[in-house]
Amino acid sequence: MGREWRAPSERIRTASEIPIGVELMDEASVPAYMKISEKVLHLRRLGMAYSKIAEHLGVNPWMAKKAARWGYIQKG
Repeated sequence: MGREWRAPSERIRTASEIPIGVELMDEASVPAYMKISEKVLHLRRLGMAYSKIAEHLGVNPWMAKKAARWGYIQKG
C-alpha cells in the first residue's frame, strides 16, 4: 500500500477561532428610558420640570426621572 495521495494539511479551526459578527441588541429591546434619556437631560438643562418633560414625551414622570438618572450615570 503506497501513500501516493494525501490531503493538503490545513490547520483545523475550532469554533472559538472563527470570526463572527453578532448584533447583541436590537432597537426594539432597548428600554424606553434609555431611548429618551438624551431628550430628558436636554430638557432638564433647559429648566423644564419632570412632569412637563413626561407630558411632552408621552411617558409618566417616573419614567422621565429614571431616564435622567440613567443618563447622568452614562455621562459619568
